[in-house]
Amino acid sequence: MPSQKAGVAGEDQKTVVDQKQISKDIYRLMIPVILENILQMSAGLVTAAMVGRLLPVDISAQGIGMRIYQINWAFFKGITMGATVVIAISYGAGRLNRCKHLVQQSFLTAVPLGLLFAAVTFFLRVPIAGFMTDEAELVTKSAEFLRIAAWSFPFSGICCMTTAAFNGHGNTKTPMYIAGLINAVNIVAGYLLIFGAFGFPRLGLTGAAIATLLSQMAGAIAGLLLLFHPKRGFFAGVGAEYPFLHFDRRGVWEIYTTGVPASVENLFWQFSAVLISKIILSYGSVYFAAYQMGLQAESIAEMPAMGFVTAATTLSATAIGRLDDPLFKAYRKQMVKIATLFSLCSGVGLLLCAKPFMYLLTNNPEVQAIGFWYVFFMGFAQLPQNVSKIYNGVIRSAGYKNAPMAITFLGIWVIRVPLCILIGWVLHWNILWIWAAIVLDQTTRYLISMALYHIRKVDDTVLVLKAREAQA
Repeated sequence: MPSQKAGVAGEDQKTVVDQKQISKDIYRLMIPVILENILQMSAGLVTAAMVGRLLPVDISAQGIGMRIYQINWAFFKGITMGATVVIAISYGAGRLNRCKHLVQQSFLTAVPLGLLFAAVTFFLRVPIAGFMTDEAELVTKSAEFLRIAAWSFPFSGICCMTTAAFNGHGNTKTPMYIAGLINAVNIVAGYLLIFGAFGFPRLGLTGAAIATLLSQMAGAIAGLLLLFHPKRGFFAGVGAEYPFLHFDRRGVWEIYTTGVPASVENLFWQFSAVLISKIILSYGSVYFAAYQMGLQAESIAEMPAMGFVTAATTLSATAIGRLDDPLFKAYRKQMVKIATLFSLCSGVGLLLCAKPFMYLLTNNPEVQAIGFWYVFFMGFAQLPQNVSKIYNGVIRSAGYKNAPMAITFLGIWVIRVPLCILIGWVLHWNILWIWAAIVLDQTTRYLISMALYHIRKVDDTVLVLKAREAQA
């Protein structure tokens, strides 16, 4: 819970902000999220390394399958962001019963949506894979992966809503523990089923898909028990405004009007990634395999990124719920400083360690050589990418729900995608120009986010809300 020293609702603007406590509040939220990302990254690296020992076509097939999986994940992560904002505002105002009700509404809608996405992907898996590539073997293997991995979608939705429930209350440790379970199951099941260890069948790529499904199932079951167990659950003893199955249009509206723009923002990136993957596949499956390995290496540097998003969104929304202007401003300033420091370190790390990362992930020399340049270029994208997350998180919490989505659209669909199409399909330039276009997109979005923050005077959000409340 944010420090009481930093101010509470109803105090005047003479509130003294405890800068040390501000930093503690930020790190208290960030560190578990970073550790959660480390766990996810470790599982991703281990899985990538295991698949990386298979054929290049298997690496590419898993990459295509996971790209489709991540579209579903991107939608639910956006809804997670919306649920986190509305829960944090209610939590800041001390309305715990409302918090529980909002969590229930998120589950009530997420599960049917997950089942719908799973069914569509399952029945259309071959056309979906065929859109990505015209290589017959690659289409077959990608469809094989999706045939099983698609059914993890509803469980993934439950995991995302569980994360929103805890994060909205300022509890980022529990999602970290759940992520640890998910990744442990993914690694163990992947090893047993990909390579056929300890008497298990050697299933290769199919084993990786089964491991994905089993890990998400484990995370969903654990999350539901930790939230709703009648004696030990997070909400034990807290009443809800309505019964669990009561559909509350207002509650769903609050979650989805905040979350859908974030989902669309994520989907802008995911759909562009599908198109860019298709462009990279036109260079050959080896280039796409290198791209997939490069993304895994880049994920090491991106470990703090979700911590920045969670801290910016949750703490800003909580301060708004408490109508605490000094607290709201102090959180934003300190988070920008922290994000800048982290980004400089991670950027230098990618620049200096690009080659060791690729050697760790694959033993294919051609894949190593191509992937090295992707990782090197991404070193220059860390600062704009991470700091813009802070501004966008605060902007979203302040009520500008569509602004981050619009910024993402401009960067991806006006800069990144058109340039990649021009480079890859029209001019047929070296793939290094595609890496450069990605860096240009990140830099542009960073500049737009900062400009919008100051133009809209987002720093004055709490003052404006107080003035409206006084007039009412």
